[in-house]
Amino acid sequence: MKTPRIASVLLLAPTLAAAETPPRDGLPLESLPLAGFVEVTSLEQLGNLVVTDTKLEQSADTVTQRIVVLRSEEIEHIPSPNRNLAELLRHTSGQFVNVLSRNDANWGSYAGLGPKYNSYLLDGLPIDAFVDAMSLDSAAIERVEVHKGPASVLYSNYLSMDFVGNQTPLAGTTNFVLKNRIDTPLTRFSAGAGSWGSYRGSAYTQSNAGQLGYILSAGHERADYTPYGMPGSWLQTTQSPHYEKDKFFLKLNYALDRPDHTLSVFYQRTFHQGNMGRPNRDFEHHYDTLNFAYNNAFATDWHLQFKYGERRYDRNFANDDYPTSLALVNRENTRQTIRPADLTLSHRHGQGAALLTLGVDAQWVDYETDVRSPAGGVSAENRAQARSTGYFIQEKVQLDQWILRGGLRRNTLQHDYARLGGNTPATSAASWSKNLWSLGTRYKLSPGLAFYANAGSSFMAPVAKQIGGTISSTNISGELPNPGLKPESGIGRDLGMAWQPSRELAIDLRGFLNTLGDAIVTNIISATPSQVRSENAGSARALGFELDARYNPSTTLSLFANLTRTHTRVKDPSNVDHNGTEIPFAPAELANAGVSLRLPGDLHAVAYYHWVGRYYDSTSRAGRQGFGHFGLVNARLYKDLVHNTRHEVRLTLDLNNLTDRQYRMPFDFRDPGLNAFVGVDIRY
Repeated sequence: MKTPRIASVLLLAPTLAAAETPPRDGLPLESLPLAGFVEVTSLEQLGNLVVTDTKLEQSADTVTQRIVVLRSEEIEHIPSPNRNLAELLRHTSGQFVNVLSRNDANWGSYAGLGPKYNSYLLDGLPIDAFVDAMSLDSAAIERVEVHKGPASVLYSNYLSMDFVGNQTPLAGTTNFVLKNRIDTPLTRFSAGAGSWGSYRGSAYTQSNAGQLGYILSAGHERADYTPYGMPGSWLQTTQSPHYEKDKFFLKLNYALDRPDHTLSVFYQRTFHQGNMGRPNRDFEHHYDTLNFAYNNAFATDWHLQFKYGERRYDRNFANDDYPTSLALVNRENTRQTIRPADLTLSHRHGQGAALLTLGVDAQWVDYETDVRSPAGGVSAENRAQARSTGYFIQEKVQLDQWILRGGLRRNTLQHDYARLGGNTPATSAASWSKNLWSLGTRYKLSPGLAFYANAGSSFMAPVAKQIGGTISSTNISGELPNPGLKPESGIGRDLGMAWQPSRELAIDLRGFLNTLGDAIVTNIISATPSQVRSENAGSARALGFELDARYNPSTTLSLFANLTRTHTRVKDPSNVDHNGTEIPFAPAELANAGVSLRLPGDLHAVAYYHWVGRYYDSTSRAGRQGFGHFGLVNARLYKDLVHNTRHEVRLTLDLNNLTDRQYRMPFDFRDPGLNAFVGVDIRY
């Protein structure tokens, strides 16, 4: 494998193009003009840049909120038993990652709030935090930026109508940044096998052709998996589940008349099929993800970005009447297309000490579900559309050791319902408008010590399936209707300290308080059949802190540990059963620790410990179930069999859930326990 250049070049907006323009003498990196490129002369400088704060790359020292960055070399070393992007974040503080299985979504929480309060982005455009994390390929990701604290001014809600519906960046947003640079050509082949008849293989190549940079990748994986339903539950298996996934992605970037004037396209297609452990519980899902971006630094201090995306979800399930009968009852088909767009203009002013960001974003949604009987008849269950428009403006100013940030957004949503739950709804349309705000500050007391504080509001309207439900005469599993749902609003606040007393040690402490009014919570009503209902729970609050420590004493040893403590309460005096209970899916404690070792003989080892405290699946005292109070140990060993300037051959061993904790999860899922996977990776 050719050795990449340390002196990389980086555009102030995502691009695969590369060029070299030296920085202005005497100016710090964060004060450079927006036009052209910044020459990054060290990996340390490169690692200090983040994009999520302003939609342009900025020094992390100028961000009022805390951003945790996972880079591609880290991503490759993190065990991911379910091949889910959310698992890359499992060991970061404040975030409870609860991937139900290799075929299912992440149903966790963030900063004491449920799974819909931390949005996911793909290069700055929203994606589904439940479905897309399961379908997207990590090989396309250059880095992950976990942006902690309210982000609802620059980033809109994601208007999904599936799973728990809308997702808002009240507690934070996670930006999966696509690979943006091609330093050297690279071709890579990977293959492996493991527990439960698991097999995986992939091919990847990247290169440049003149002004065009490109990445191509394709992969296949399959497994028989293992029975994972609780005995007697609707999920219980009578045979080993089986799944197959095929993934293909393409990334193109073209530099137009100059290197800072670019077009880029990313497209991924995922086929996911198999059965859920019973003869008539097969499934077949197709996912398409498209991102288009236009970037133009058209003047010294001006930058224009336009982004457009399409997310297509086509999911088909077969259902039986277990445990009464294994015979086929029906087949469900869900089709959803979401088209987000974003136009952002950035202006550097005040001699480079201030950055003005303003723009408009929008989303258009088409959602429909059908049920097909064994005889072939088709009934339309849901037909709905949604659209949103947001106008935003943010100013960020540096005054000596102070960073000040403030922003406003105006959001308007419109829903149209043609059919809900198999019926023509009494309410055919609904609309909402809301003004949002965000404030933040950071003060650098000394070169290694800084304090920050932030606050911001968010707004979330109920989605069609929450109002009309998905239960029908042919399908008794799903969501029960609640036409009386009201929109919810929230305010997120945090206060923190970033302290780096030495080059080897860094300590971060962050406290947060998130409050919700008319909070919409998803409660499990029945496990058999599986039924949930969304309800307004009065108000809710989550108060807690995150403590992180990282220690890197040498190039051969790296250590980290973090602790999150959260106290949550729902306040609903009109409902004694719900009043004073905890917010669902939010553990009271989370703890992580990890070690990375470089041993003699080109052997590397990483090990992670993850502790989950008590959490519940509902706000109902009478109906909720308790989960948690378990610890997990995952490890990865890898050895370079060949490593030179032309080739690299690496052998990898993953050992997941080393203590074989087959712990229970919501919706009658159970972790399958100890498993292993061995793989070989060839690069040249």
